[in-house]
Amino acid sequence: MLVSVVGAFILASVCLAEAQQPAKIPRIGFISSAGTPGSLSRRFDAFQAGLRDLGYVEGKNLLIERRYAGGKLARTPALVNELVQEKVDVIVAINNVAIHAAREATKTIPIVMVCSIDPVVAGYIESFARPGGNITGLAHLGRDLSAKRVELLKEVLPKMSRVAILWDTDGPGPAIAFKEYEAAAQAFKLELRSLEVRGPAPDLPGAFQLAKAARADAFIVVGNAFMYPHAKQIFELATKNRLPSMTEQRQYVDAGGLMSYGANLPDVYRRAADYVVEILKGARPGDLQVKLPERFEIFINLKTARQVGLVIPQHVLIQADKVIQ
Repeated sequence: MLVSVVGAFILASVCLAEAQQPAKIPRIGFISSAGTPGSLSRRFDAFQAGLRDLGYVEGKNLLIERRYAGGKLARTPALVNELVQEKVDVIVAINNVAIHAAREATKTIPIVMVCSIDPVVAGYIESFARPGGNITGLAHLGRDLSAKRVELLKEVLPKMSRVAILWDTDGPGPAIAFKEYEAAAQAFKLELRSLEVRGPAPDLPGAFQLAKAARADAFIVVGNAFMYPHAKQIFELATKNRLPSMTEQRQYVDAGGLMSYGANLPDVYRRAADYVVEILKGARPGDLQVKLPERFEIFINLKTARQVGLVIPQHVLIQADKVIQ
């Protein structure tokens, strides 16, 4: 009898100790090769809002480790390795350099990507329906919208015959984008001029001199982690040369670009939270279908239009989701 009582007491003590242990708080690694916490706040806020909608609040039942390379692409692998060494439960990689670095760093930690190129072609996943491996997420396929951006430029500039493409020759995404713009220019019977820049100190004045010499009617900025920190200088030079611009994301219009067309990225980031929560609940990333954007948006900066001496047609203005006065 005594043995039974002692055994029951020990068993009860063990159960009580297990019950009193605090539940493990999951940790998410959020990595971008672009920007700083401030410059990406709109997107990160959308991601956090998506988590909150699903019952996960940072500092309460979730921790988020943030890493930003500030456009210095070579720093990205080291930042990803920090997250791997800290054994985060999920890595959220939000551009191509970060996705590639995360894929190289771990085959076991789940990765939720926000990708601007075809992730199958890039080799990140096996298929959209069944990604396989440890990567899933969203592909906003910004590069596949190249023809629509050229079409919008033609609506604003009906007599446009020459267009220049400003792009970072060292970036994997921009190389794909340039080919897409080449095809779009050919389809619209436009002459195309390549304005190639590379880091760490791009010769932007030289690029605009080339655009002027080529008599370009407008130029398109291929956005990536390297290009955005130089946005202010780019659009100051564009204004000085009275050269209209098309960009791929609204942040460039906020920085002085004329127009942008692309996926609604805050909505994409909000939806990325769905994947994180599914994985935390036990889903395997390789089984979660990779999805596409549901919303697209046009932004127009009328202040910039006035500075370059351009009147935006009314039929284009009414398509805009936001017009900056």
